[in-house]
Amino acid sequence: MNDFDDEFFGDDRQVQLAKRSANLYTLLKNDPRFAYYGRVVAVSDPGEETAELLMTLARLQGAGVSYYYPKRDADALYEGFRAAGFGTDRHEHYRGGENAYRASLKLLETVKLPPDITIARLDRDTPTGLIRQIAQLSFDCGVLPVSGATMRGLRRPGVDYVALDSNGEPVANGASVLTMHPESAHGGDVFWGMLATREDRRGQGLALVLGAMAIKHMWEEKGARGFITGVREGNLSSHRLCGKLGVENTDWCYATCIDPETLGRGSVTK
Repeated sequence: MNDFDDEFFGDDRQVQLAKRSANLYTLLKNDPRFAYYGRVVAVSDPGEETAELLMTLARLQGAGVSYYYPKRDADALYEGFRAAGFGTDRHEHYRGGENAYRASLKLLETVKLPPDITIARLDRDTPTGLIRQIAQLSFDCGVLPVSGATMRGLRRPGVDYVALDSNGEPVANGASVLTMHPESAHGGDVFWGMLATREDRRGQGLALVLGAMAIKHMWEEKGARGFITGVREGNLSSHRLCGKLGVENTDWCYATCIDPETLGRGSVTK
């Protein structure tokens, strides 16, 4: 336990999911089959047992996700979930490697921020009020925030950058978090994203810069060699933003199993 264990955000369903997942991760963190970036415990390396693992995770947390599930096999997986009484969700798996790092360095050399913007990195000393403002900004942009302890880099190693205007108000956010067990087949990959920009500050390159800063930091300071994120099919704005930073659509998807009884009404993600 630490001083920030009450920094969970959203409605009661979302908060309880996050709390269950955080507790479950304390039991599974040494198992290379599982991954965690602050939302749910997930399966990192799909195999023959993936369907059963995802249903078990869904019963325990409310949802279970496989980050690297082959798209060609996803329909059959979902049919099995629905036949067993579960719900489903899906994001397309985007990933960048050294190309993302190089693209980020180039972007940081060329894109200039508006003069009223300052960048801060969240840490243990960040005021709780600002953490809550960033969480609300994320919700307003359709992004589910992680816990405050994760934003601060305390629950999982990572980095979270926020753009502040001249009034000290958060107007954009971007982050990356160590996700995989080092013995996983994808041990060098980290979650990247949580990009959110206040509506009136869009088109100024804020999310691009914060995303690039997160990639640069994780590559240089944490040894990350892959950056993954989930994007809804048809989300063209996210697709374009990812493409500018060398993060591209892959042959995988984020395959999600949902237990409505544990989770409650609604979907896992927006």
